[in-house]
Amino acid sequence: MIVNDLPIRRRTSQTPPPDNQGGRTRLLMLGAGMLIAFVLLSVRLYDLQITYQRNFEAQARRNSLVERKIPAPRGLIYDRNGEPLVRNAPAFQVAIIPVRQYQSDNLIERRIKRMEIYNRLAQMINQPGVTAGDIYTRVLAKVQQGRPYDRVVIADNVPRETALVIQEQALTMPGVVVQSIGSRTYPYKELLGNILGYIGRIPAGQETQYEQNGYERDDRVGLAGIEFVAEEYLRGTKGRETILVDASGEELRRQGEPVAPQEGYSVRLTLDLRLQRIISDALIPAMQLRNAPRGAVVALNPRTGEVLGMVSVPGYDNNLFVQGISQKQWQALQEDLHNPLLNHATDDLVPPGSTFKIVTTAALLEEGTVTPYTVINDPGIFTLPDQYDPDNPAKGQKFYCWIALSSNGQHGPQRIDDALRNSCDTYFYKAVGGYAPENIAGMGPDKLAKWMTIFGIGEPSKLEIGFGRGFAPTPAWKRNTFGDVWTTGDSYNMSIGQGFVLATPLEMANVMASIANDGVLMQPQLVREVVDSDGKVIRAFEPKVIRQLPISEPTLRLIQQALIDVVSDRGTARASQIPGFQYAGKTGTAEFCDDVAIKTGVCYNGIAYLPTHAWFVAYAPAVNPQLALAVYVWNGGQGSGVAAPIAQRIIAGYFNIPLEKPAPIEKSALE
Repeated sequence: MIVNDLPIRRRTSQTPPPDNQGGRTRLLMLGAGMLIAFVLLSVRLYDLQITYQRNFEAQARRNSLVERKIPAPRGLIYDRNGEPLVRNAPAFQVAIIPVRQYQSDNLIERRIKRMEIYNRLAQMINQPGVTAGDIYTRVLAKVQQGRPYDRVVIADNVPRETALVIQEQALTMPGVVVQSIGSRTYPYKELLGNILGYIGRIPAGQETQYEQNGYERDDRVGLAGIEFVAEEYLRGTKGRETILVDASGEELRRQGEPVAPQEGYSVRLTLDLRLQRIISDALIPAMQLRNAPRGAVVALNPRTGEVLGMVSVPGYDNNLFVQGISQKQWQALQEDLHNPLLNHATDDLVPPGSTFKIVTTAALLEEGTVTPYTVINDPGIFTLPDQYDPDNPAKGQKFYCWIALSSNGQHGPQRIDDALRNSCDTYFYKAVGGYAPENIAGMGPDKLAKWMTIFGIGEPSKLEIGFGRGFAPTPAWKRNTFGDVWTTGDSYNMSIGQGFVLATPLEMANVMASIANDGVLMQPQLVREVVDSDGKVIRAFEPKVIRQLPISEPTLRLIQQALIDVVSDRGTARASQIPGFQYAGKTGTAEFCDDVAIKTGVCYNGIAYLPTHAWFVAYAPAVNPQLALAVYVWNGGQGSGVAAPIAQRIIAGYFNIPLEKPAPIEKSALE
């Protein structure tokens, strides 16, 4: 059949419709692709929602929630009667939060803007070491640590006026904040500077060590004195709070309840602030009268070893370090030859002079070298024969008792209690070093050195602050140190606390305390107890006995009576008696010529006498002693005319005894 002139072709079953086979293939491929895509999407969703969920949650928290530490108030320091010796006060810091700084996609523009801000800050703060470059370095370090939300402290102890100006301009300096932190003020300055010490930023190079103990790099810590040794009690425990911040680091609100900080414990010292003032008021005017640049007084409770008073001159104002000491101030402290930063009560190593004769007396009697009835004659001046030519007087060496130098006198025949009361040098010279013309063998230096150690001189200091320890010389030490032999003259000098003998005022105060305490040597103690904010005792520090001195009761009573006689009409400290009140003491005048004396011209030439330290040790009252002390004045002159009158004023003041006529501070006096 023909339709429209075109032939019509009939379909057969063997011929498929056009495109049917290719379409089916494409459908199969599309379905497979969709299935694969669905599987991959499901796997990815599983990873995102399950596998990485915790990571994303943590990242989200880091980006939006910032944990901030809340500083803990530092514990206070009190005297034994509860008088506060320090105060907590706010100080201002300037800090930068890196994430809040000027933002821009242009790196160069961002850096320029930030440096402009840093330059403005450096000019406004105007502190040494605070420069734009320094600020940039510190901020960059924090960012590189992955802590852009942390505050970077760029300046401490910023004056309040400057802090307010910076705060007012904070809108034009993105990321800059002013914060108040806890700090210290020390109202008693030099009076307690060497005892209390000070706080400050963690020293450079020690940051890691402190961080391991829970500190942060910008924390304030104790750096000297009690502030340092009691740091673990005073520091407290920081609180914390969680802050929600936006993408720019702006704080939105607090999340949850903050953890409140725990205030540090307070420390109560053994010091009596009233006595500390009495000591200062007695010591400093006397030093000024004598033009003496250095001195110290230590007062102990002889029964417990507690330090009741401790004054070191020159001292330093510890507020300087908290407020930010200037280079000029620091240089002045460093260049002072008498070292205000040194606690002269605990660390000054000087010859103790005749106060040392207490040790010598105990050694001579207990070693059996002399008895209480042994008599040795003091002619005022005697000659020690030359060991190689003993029959030639011209080659002999003359030795003087102090009385011969001061008044051309002599003590004559002396027993040991007389010698201690009169401070007779000759007796101790001959008894320790020997004297052949009178067949006196002498005890020798080794036994005396042993007794120095027994009395605690030269042992490591056990006080919480101070590291000074005296020195007991021996012939072996001299041979090993100088390659020289020990001479009889060395023994003579050692017997009266001169030559190579060194001691600290604290050690000599403790020697006197051990005699007052019937031979019990106590460990000096400055920290009495640790208390919480309610006054509850957290830890008490009990008195500790170092040792019972191996001194017989007869020897002890002889020494005690001789020391009482020193402060009597017959003794060297007779001018420093207190009417109606009996106390014991021992004067000392120690010749010296140390490095400082040489530099300052004190060791003059062409004159027979060397400069002298003035010493006096005492305990009071004579019966049932409550106070033991040592007074030391560098280049102060005579012990009886300078140090003893200082002690008289201290003892009278402490026991509330009016002194109508205090002993004068003399320019020259008997030893």
